[in-house]
Amino acid sequence: MPLTDQSLVYLRNAIRTGKISPGQEIDFAALAKELGMSRTPIRESIRELLTEGLLELLPGGTVCVTQLSAEDAAGFYDVLCELEINAVRAAAVHISELEIEMLRTNLSLFDNARTDPEKLSQIDSQFHNVIYDACNNDYLSQTLSRLRIRIGLLKVRPFDESVRINEAYNEHLAIFKALESHDPDLAEKVIAKHITKARKYRLSRL
Repeated sequence: MPLTDQSLVYLRNAIRTGKISPGQEIDFAALAKELGMSRTPIRESIRELLTEGLLELLPGGTVCVTQLSAEDAAGFYDVLCELEINAVRAAAVHISELEIEMLRTNLSLFDNARTDPEKLSQIDSQFHNVIYDACNNDYLSQTLSRLRIRIGLLKVRPFDESVRINEAYNEHLAIFKALESHDPDLAEKVIAKHITKARKYRLSRL
């Protein structure tokens, strides 16, 4: 993988999981050292992320992670919920046995990572990505994958409290059961509940 792409993958994951927080300045030298590369590919990846809106350029040339306002976050979740419903309904029809097993494994991984919020964020994204792949719509899948990265622009991380971790696990389990039974109506109901609960948790803490 080209160095610029490696840097892009790292930064997107770091933003999505909250490893690099909203409003935090990007330290070019520290990032280059951590990734074992020169600043050139890092600058190229940062230009791409500026275009995507994940980073912003401040007066004086400082680059930091974009912060979403409460109003921006509410709009984000409105769009996310509608697209997730479309994806999960399609996935309930098209999901394969292999993808069912991938979700089953993901649930186990989530259950065993309850003390690691950053790892939980990664596992959570993997859970949703399996659903996106199963929806049999490349454009919808790509749009949702890009949109989900922007979750990291919300200052509150999704798994900072054990109560929310337990809720999220049970919500994922309900989504899994709906998909396993190939029930689009039930899948829509449980994914809408999942997104609504996530939205309430994070917006209440902004």
